[in-house]
Amino acid sequence: MAKLKVYKRNSKFLDLTDLVGEISSLGLVEALQKYYNLPLEKEAKSIVAGPSFLQFANKLFQIQISSGDVINLDSASHSKFYMLSASGTWDEIIKLQ
Repeated sequence: MAKLKVYKRNSKFLDLTDLVGEISSLGLVEALQKYYNLPLEKEAKSIVAGPSFLQFANKLFQIQISSGDVINLDSASHSKFYMLSASGTWDEIIKLQ
Protein backbone atom coordinates (compact mmCIF):
# COMPACT_ATOMS: atom_id res chain seq x y z
CA MET A 1 0.00 0.00 0.00
CA ALA A 2 1.20 3.52 -0.77
CA LYS A 3 1.64 6.38 1.68
CA LEU A 4 0.30 9.86 1.20
CA LYS A 5 2.09 12.51 3.26
CA VAL A 6 1.24 16.19 3.70
CA TYR A 7 3.89 18.67 4.82
CA LYS A 8 2.32 21.86 6.21
CA ARG A 9 4.42 25.01 6.29
CA ASN A 10 5.66 26.02 9.74
CA SER A 11 5.38 29.49 11.28
CA LYS A 12 8.46 30.89 9.48
CA PHE A 13 7.00 33.32 6.94
CA LEU A 14 8.44 33.08 3.47
CA ASP A 15 6.84 34.30 0.25
CA LEU A 16 5.93 31.41 -2.05
CA THR A 17 8.37 32.47 -4.78
CA ASP A 18 11.15 32.73 -2.19
CA LEU A 19 10.20 29.29 -0.84
CA VAL A 20 10.55 27.82 -4.34
CA GLY A 21 14.01 29.42 -4.54
CA GLU A 22 14.96 27.97 -1.16
CA ILE A 23 13.92 24.48 -2.24
CA SER A 24 16.04 24.94 -5.35
CA SER A 25 19.13 26.14 -3.49
CA LEU A 26 18.91 24.11 -0.24
CA GLY A 27 17.46 20.94 -1.71
CA LEU A 28 14.12 19.39 -0.90
CA VAL A 29 15.09 17.49 2.24
CA GLU A 30 16.76 20.48 3.87
CA ALA A 31 13.90 22.83 2.91
CA LEU A 32 11.34 20.42 4.36
CA GLN A 33 13.28 20.35 7.63
CA LYS A 34 13.64 24.14 7.76
CA TYR A 35 10.23 25.39 6.58
CA TYR A 36 7.77 22.57 7.25
CA ASN A 37 6.24 20.69 10.18
CA LEU A 38 6.56 16.92 10.43
CA PRO A 39 4.30 15.29 7.84
CA LEU A 40 0.82 13.97 8.40
CA GLU A 41 0.55 10.48 6.90
CA LYS A 42 -2.22 8.22 5.58
CA GLU A 43 -2.24 5.03 3.52
CA ALA A 44 -3.95 4.82 0.14
CA LYS A 45 -4.41 2.24 -2.58
CA SER A 46 -5.18 4.75 -5.36
CA ILE A 47 -5.83 8.45 -5.77
CA VAL A 48 -7.67 10.51 -8.34
CA ALA A 49 -5.24 13.18 -9.51
CA GLY A 50 -7.45 16.04 -10.61
CA PRO A 51 -9.44 19.03 -9.38
CA SER A 52 -11.17 16.96 -6.69
CA PHE A 53 -7.88 15.78 -5.17
CA LEU A 54 -7.46 18.88 -2.97
CA GLN A 55 -10.94 18.43 -1.51
CA PHE A 56 -10.24 14.73 -0.96
CA ALA A 57 -6.92 15.46 0.80
CA ASN A 58 -8.47 18.18 3.00
CA LYS A 59 -11.17 15.74 4.11
CA LEU A 60 -8.79 12.78 4.53
CA PHE A 61 -6.32 14.70 6.70
CA GLN A 62 -8.97 16.98 8.28
CA ILE A 63 -6.85 20.05 7.58
CA GLN A 64 -6.86 22.93 5.13
CA ILE A 65 -4.07 22.42 2.61
CA SER A 66 -2.88 25.77 1.30
CA SER A 67 -0.39 27.15 -1.22
CA GLY A 68 3.16 26.16 -0.45
CA ASP A 69 2.17 22.93 1.30
CA VAL A 70 3.85 19.80 -0.03
CA ILE A 71 2.35 16.39 -0.72
CA ASN A 72 4.46 13.26 -1.06
CA LEU A 73 3.08 10.20 -2.86
CA ASP A 74 5.27 7.29 -1.80
CA SER A 75 4.94 3.73 -3.04
CA ALA A 76 7.30 0.82 -3.50
CA SER A 77 8.13 1.81 -7.06
CA HIS A 78 8.37 5.59 -6.80
CA SER A 79 8.19 8.68 -4.63
CA LYS A 80 6.95 12.01 -5.97
CA PHE A 81 6.60 15.41 -4.30
CA TYR A 82 4.15 18.14 -5.29
CA MET A 83 3.64 21.69 -4.02
CA LEU A 84 0.27 23.42 -4.12
CA SER A 85 0.63 26.65 -6.12
CA ALA A 86 -1.14 29.95 -5.45
CA SER A 87 -3.42 29.21 -8.43
CA GLY A 88 -4.51 25.87 -6.95
CA THR A 89 -2.54 23.60 -9.26
CA TRP A 90 -0.05 20.96 -8.10
CA ASP A 91 3.52 21.61 -9.21
CA GLU A 92 5.85 18.60 -9.20
CA ILE A 93 9.08 19.04 -7.26
CA ILE A 94 11.82 17.35 -9.23
CA LYS A 95 14.86 16.21 -7.27
CA LEU A 96 17.98 16.89 -9.31
CA GLN A 97 21.17 14.93 -8.86
